[in-house]
Amino acid sequence: MKTRSPFLIALIVLASLSIIVPPDVPAQVAQKAGQISRAIPDVAIARGTQQLPAPVKALVDWGDMVKTGDGGRARVALDDGSVLNVGSSSTLTVTQHNAAAQQTQIELTYGRMRSQVVKQSKPNSKFEVHTAVGVAGVVGTDFFLGYMNGLFQIIVYEGHVKFCNLDGICVDVLAGQIATI
Repeated sequence: MKTRSPFLIALIVLASLSIIVPPDVPAQVAQKAGQISRAIPDVAIARGTQQLPAPVKALVDWGDMVKTGDGGRARVALDDGSVLNVGSSSTLTVTQHNAAAQQTQIELTYGRMRSQVVKQSKPNSKFEVHTAVGVAGVVGTDFFLGYMNGLFQIIVYEGHVKFCNLDGICVDVLAGQIATI
């Protein structure tokens, strides 16, 4: 019985894999969510392991984290026409933003944000802001959110927001009302 060399077998396996997997497999294409439309210094975008400056017209992709320093503020114009005004010393991540399907999810890690959201008119549309203690679901409105020191607060200027804690207990917060989790 003839035995084959382990080196020869490894060479055959590698050659087979090079035929199956092309060498120029494209990297995952970033999905654009919007862009920075205003920035007061000390604004950055964290994209993966990179820290990028965030000048006006800098693109914001899905998964990007927008960070403002002590004196920094940023305005993010989303592709659907909604606007996120990020306050100083704040961090938020655009987890998802699909303008065509009206599916948006923002993670507010810390800080303050005022949002002016376009009317959500499609079936199953959503615009949600998540924090470590709760979720704000928006139908189309103007509101302020703050999440600092474990307190999640909302002020609704126009429209209404469904405001829920992590146990699923929700309240509708209407224009002119304030709620805190």
